[in-house]
Amino acid sequence: MTHAMEAERAVRAIDLDAVNADLDQADPLRIIRWSVETFAPRLGVSSSFGAESACLLHLVVQVWPQAPVLFINTGFLFEETLAFRDQLVERLGLNVVEFRPQIPTGQFLAERGELWKTDPDACCAVNKVEPMQRAVEGYDAWMSGIRRDQSSARADTPIVRRLGTGLFKISPIANWSTRQIHEHLRDNKLPYHPLYEKGYLSIGCTHCTRAVGAGGDARSGRWAGQGKTECGLHTMLGEKKDKGAGI
Repeated sequence: MTHAMEAERAVRAIDLDAVNADLDQADPLRIIRWSVETFAPRLGVSSSFGAESACLLHLVVQVWPQAPVLFINTGFLFEETLAFRDQLVERLGLNVVEFRPQIPTGQFLAERGELWKTDPDACCAVNKVEPMQRAVEGYDAWMSGIRRDQSSARADTPIVRRLGTGLFKISPIANWSTRQIHEHLRDNKLPYHPLYEKGYLSIGCTHCTRAVGAGGDARSGRWAGQGKTECGLHTMLGEKKDKGAGI
């Protein structure tokens, strides 16, 4: 049996209940090591280069410096986000792999107009979800930076889940609190996104992001007033409902 066949067999044999029971309160570095040992090189880490993205990226490169960092450039990002990406690439030596929507920004605006106002889910499907589907092609798993304390919708996030496509999604810092994130950034002298100090606690596209008022949760500045809390990367990719797969 070849190494590739052995690896594929090992991935299919993963017991999600046992893995999540073992890793649920584990340190992120231990979770990342397990992820790399289990899935690399068919493993990536996604990053939006948002408010606190430096934390997960710093942790990942300690274990796997050459990890592919999957970045979706929607064409509607803040200039500060692109500058922050460049800053972290230089600081951490990141291996960023950029993906863009199949419809160029100018064409999208000409054909769809301000779709984010009339159908934000459709806008995200075109500009975020579809590029992400291409980004993870050929991978067995990807790591993301979502955390349980970010919103009620993410409160039950398991460390590892299997999507409907068979792809595994791993959330190494799901069990960390906002305080732990801040402490890690402070202790390692890592930067926040430039807009963080202006009240932008969760940062996406310019037209769907605003500063958060005092007492608001981090996600309340996204799609404000539209009854939407997720872009779809964590909800539109066909997550499996089997036991152990999570929400």
